Amino acid sequence: MLLNSKKRKRSLLMTRLMCCLSSLYLANTHADEFDTFQFSTSVNRTWDNNLFRLSDNERSDQITTYSAGVKFDKRYSLQRFIVNVNYLDYKYQRNDFLNFDTINYDATWQWSLSPSLTGTLLSSRTRALNGFGDFRLLTQNIRTNATNQFRAEYSPYKVGALIAGFTETRLENSQTFNAQTDFDATAFDYGARYNFPSGTNMTLLGHKRQSHYSNRVLSPILLFDNGYSEDEFEFDIVFKATGKSNLSSKLAHLSREYDNYSVRDYGVWYGNIKYDLFLTGKLKTSFDFSRVVGAFESSYSTYTVTDAVSVNTSYFVSEKLILSVNGRYAKRDFKQAVVPDRPSRNDDERSIGAAVTWQPVKSVSVIVNTTKSSRDASSAYNQFDYNDVTSSLTLDLKI
Repeated sequence: MLLNSKKRKRSLLMTRLMCCLSSLYLANTHADEFDTFQFSTSVNRTWDNNLFRLSDNERSDQITTYSAGVKFDKRYSLQRFIVNVNYLDYKYQRNDFLNFDTINYDATWQWSLSPSLTGTLLSSRTRALNGFGDFRLLTQNIRTNATNQFRAEYSPYKVGALIAGFTETRLENSQTFNAQTDFDATAFDYGARYNFPSGTNMTLLGHKRQSHYSNRVLSPILLFDNGYSEDEFEFDIVFKATGKSNLSSKLAHLSREYDNYSVRDYGVWYGNIKYDLFLTGKLKTSFDFSRVVGAFESSYSTYTVTDAVSVNTSYFVSEKLILSVNGRYAKRDFKQAVVPDRPSRNDDERSIGAAVTWQPVKSVSVIVNTTKSSRDASSAYNQFDYNDVTSSLTLDLKI
């Protein structure tokens, strides 16, 4: 009865939200001839031969995901409002204790006080199942990510711009997960951007962040802290896209200091290079070289560094049919142990896949994707192989 009550409440909330957005659209349909109101729905079915990412006693399952979404995109004079709301329902054929549904959303106001002073105000929330690659308990752990951000840009001559704003971030797990635990963070964002006449632009951003761990007490044994402060700097370059290629890059440095246990303090560089190349009019190849940093607090690590290279090649058979293959190799190192004599951990991750995308008409698409992946870890407990085969049908309607 309680479950049915919750579903009725969510259904009522979704109905009210749809009615509200519909009223907003109809009330202002005369304001702009380019009004856009979009609906989408899809069914996604995935077969996974090792759902819990085990090295033995693998358990397969078939997951069906139903989704329905609405997007409102409207410009009023110098202002633009974009709202995306998506309802998702996940059904597991054999492990139905993992079933859940959610409403994810993101809303953005691209505001402008004058042509020289512009910015964004955004809010977003996503809920998804925490995968079993790192969360090793065989139970449902729903991770919620929420972000609120205000950003302003002052660009009097449309060449350079000064940037300032604030960002609030919140992460919550439905189960205890100390390696990537719940937190609330607030950041002051600042920087500048320069636009070259050629179309290339460079951006330098800084983030001064303060974070507090939720639902955690100090642990003098495992040295779990209750908060930290961060300084993050990033330098981004986006080169002017041509008809045949597109190149962008990022170089960044992150420095974190914990409130109580300085043994966990660290500083690390990271970044990426992305390059898209049309070899012919129908053949496109994308390269991605990246170094990613992530928190992973345990007795044998404080953070992880993942160096990865991925390649994706797509062949456009026609306007309606696309064939693609992709591959990825990554080396993940777990850094900065805090308990002496603990064995270090590193993972080698590999995946290769292929996909077929067919769009018989503009509003309908069918995708079939298959992926084979493996992880060789320094500990047998953390290594596994798995195969995914996914098919999806999507319907889009624009008004």
